[in-house]
Amino acid sequence: MRDTGNRERKGNHIGQAIKHTTFYYAKRVLFSDILMTMLLLAAQIALLALMFAWVSRYAHLFFEGSTLLAVIVLIAIINNDSNPSYKIAWIIPIALFPIGGSLLYLYVKYNIGTIFPKKVQKQVFLESRSLVTQETEVKEAIYEEHSDLEKLSDYLERIGGYPTYAHSSMKYYPLGEDVMEAILTELKEAKEFIFVEFFMMEEGIFFNSVLDILEQKAAQGVEVRLMYDDFGCLVLLPRKYPETLRKKGINVRVNARLKPFLSTHYNNRDHRKILVIDGKTAFTGGFNLCDEYINAYEKYGHWKDNGVMVKGNAVQEFTLMFLQTWNSIEYQQDFEYCKYLKTYPVEGNGGYMIPYGDGPHRDEPVAENVYKDILNNAKDYVYIMTPYLILDDEMEKTIMHAAMGGIDVRIILPHIPDKKIAFSIARTYYPNLLRAGVKIYEYEPGFIHAKTFLSDDKTAVVGTINLDFRSLYLHYECGVLFYR
Repeated sequence: MRDTGNRERKGNHIGQAIKHTTFYYAKRVLFSDILMTMLLLAAQIALLALMFAWVSRYAHLFFEGSTLLAVIVLIAIINNDSNPSYKIAWIIPIALFPIGGSLLYLYVKYNIGTIFPKKVQKQVFLESRSLVTQETEVKEAIYEEHSDLEKLSDYLERIGGYPTYAHSSMKYYPLGEDVMEAILTELKEAKEFIFVEFFMMEEGIFFNSVLDILEQKAAQGVEVRLMYDDFGCLVLLPRKYPETLRKKGINVRVNARLKPFLSTHYNNRDHRKILVIDGKTAFTGGFNLCDEYINAYEKYGHWKDNGVMVKGNAVQEFTLMFLQTWNSIEYQQDFEYCKYLKTYPVEGNGGYMIPYGDGPHRDEPVAENVYKDILNNAKDYVYIMTPYLILDDEMEKTIMHAAMGGIDVRIILPHIPDKKIAFSIARTYYPNLLRAGVKIYEYEPGFIHAKTFLSDDKTAVVGTINLDFRSLYLHYECGVLFYR
């Protein structure tokens, strides 16, 4: 249900909202270097397809060799540590098309375009993870009083380098327009630095309001850094937009800049939403800096998103996550992290927070394991909001096992989808989940974009991590675990 106040805010936005048409985006593509880049990429894809077709045409000459290659590749796939669903996705095409399937797998597996960025990410992480450490008194308090958090806290610290924080506070915002108001208020108080990292940004009420303040603060001497994903903003921002921002005094970096060579690196998108102010305040959630997220206009009915504002010591981890991504785009060995990594404790409510990240540079599926831990340790209920539901076998079984064990598991999904194919795939999971006792709801007013887990009135996760393969295995993501 939408409250009256939100309807009024939406009504006030309509006169100012920039609702771009398909024709607008088509013109942007046609009259920029996006078109040439896409044409060159398409030419490489066509060349690759022709190569596979040529090899397949003479398959009888290469039958023995292709069979041997396919067997070697299949053995390698079966014996690696990847998810069974991922293995099946490759085994089937290789079995049907031994040469083409094997070559495509080897290209994706060993594509040089992905090797270097992942290597840099790992290097940056190893160099910086020791800069934030776990407070001994917090760890001792968890061991003595909160044994149900102990294992997950240890896991995130040991595997991810993510400490558990006390002396922090949070405020939850149930809609994008609510979090926008809080962001604008907090930005105006910035004194030292502002870090902005978003998957999508587009000129309009939300982004322009933020940009106006960023420009003012930069003129006042506040250090402003802004980072966005090139694929996420491909048709939303002009290709030379970084130059526009730099003229406003804003330091800019673009993740996975689209270039005219074929690479699976573009598939690893920076899907994070992080905003840090002075190391004292941080925001994250499902929202992007676009007008549909604040219901300035209806794109897929009413847009249900969310966000959180964090203050206190836990902000330090958001600062580090931003700087790690920033330095991985243009690597600098002697990068100065420490000047930004200060803690500003606040009076909390006795609870704990663990901000954490995940990405394809990791060998461990951190985000998925956090979700599974919540499901496995629930006593009464787990409530989930997600815009997409494309599960691997392990996650599906974990959700079903919790429900069959008597846990009240509820999943809220959109009723008006933004991607019809993804929505159709999500509905294929309904029968098995319903039979296991999972309750599934669709948000009838429109599209739900929030990514949230809530369990037993004590544990919650809010962040950018969807329940689908892209978020859990391919994207760079972030979230924050709240305990009590």
